[in-house]
Amino acid sequence: PPFPRAALFGLLVCAAITHKMGLANVGLALALAASIAWRLRARREGEDLFGPFRRPSPLHGPVALFVLLSFLAELFSTDPVVSLGQTKGLVTFLLVFLVSALVDDEEDAHLLVDALRLTTLYLVLHGLVDYFIKGQDNVWERLSGGLSIYMTYAGLLMVLALVLAGRAMTAGRSRAGRIADAVLAVGAVALVGLSFTRNAYLGLAAGAVVLALTVRPRLSLFLPPLFILLVVVLPSDVRQRVASTFDRTDAAARDRFTMWASGAEMVRERPFFGVGPARIHDLYPVYRGAGFVEPSVGHLHDNLIHVAAETGVPSALVYLALVVASFAGAWPLARDVTRPGVAALARGALAANAALFVGGLFEYNFGDVEILRLMLVVLALPFAAARTPGTVD
Repeated sequence: PPFPRAALFGLLVCAAITHKMGLANVGLALALAASIAWRLRARREGEDLFGPFRRPSPLHGPVALFVLLSFLAELFSTDPVVSLGQTKGLVTFLLVFLVSALVDDEEDAHLLVDALRLTTLYLVLHGLVDYFIKGQDNVWERLSGGLSIYMTYAGLLMVLALVLAGRAMTAGRSRAGRIADAVLAVGAVALVGLSFTRNAYLGLAAGAVVLALTVRPRLSLFLPPLFILLVVVLPSDVRQRVASTFDRTDAAARDRFTMWASGAEMVRERPFFGVGPARIHDLYPVYRGAGFVEPSVGHLHDNLIHVAAETGVPSALVYLALVVASFAGAWPLARDVTRPGVAALARGALAANAALFVGGLFEYNFGDVEILRLMLVVLALPFAAARTPGTVD
């Protein structure tokens, strides 16, 4: 039928072209408009209006509750007028429900990942041009792959590398497809290394461990020497960047401690609904302590601290619930050898979930809309693909 196919196409565009904000927004709008038209026609034909959107997923509850708490935080903000302007951003979370309703089976799910493979190819090639031709090869001028900032670029490549690696390491798909996935995953990892983005280094390491544990636990024994080998072959300036990750005298590291302390003070004063969405930037100078490097910041470089400071401790707990629910639901799917197509998606989702959480201890990647869109789709795909055929719509 045309409407659900158009909606799925819009979803595919939104996920695969998330690095192009305008096009991704058009894709999301198409997915929503086509879904509404689809369900209105179904209602006229006597079907349940919300049928496919009632399909169960462990992500629905945490996502719905997070959106509700975020909206309440806007109402109770230190400046409700400013915070209510962020309501439109909550539409992004509908991606979880769209994936559940529009992705009918493994074929649909892998079609989305095939599109993400093309995205990875584009970002890898763009990064190679930036590094080797444009001279974006140092910590002061980092490659960004055509995106607004290198953090977003590294975060997207981190997730894409793990999703493709999950398919490459799982039997059941064509040999050519798995080789293509593996080559692009390696390329994405290499470009993350050249981006000088330390939170992505840590995220990739966490994702690799989870991926090894889901594919074959003994593989995790080879990860330490593999990491050492990777560090050895990287350029010397990248090795220095890796070595500085836990250096407390590093200026960026010191500044993060100041940000986290400021966030804790915001939480102490306003624990339930925080200072309000879009208020961190304006209020940071009020709460910052001694030792800061940047006098004004847009976020607090930590998912939990930022969410708690901006929208309250309950919202931060729901964010944690989303991470845990995704992990708990996807783990048995990743270990199910009877459905390799589902297992491949679940392994990639688990690895990406771990990477985003660990990377999010040092960067506010949950608030980066390009990464958030990709995250929501990737986490929801295994549950849609694992649906029992014939599920009532």
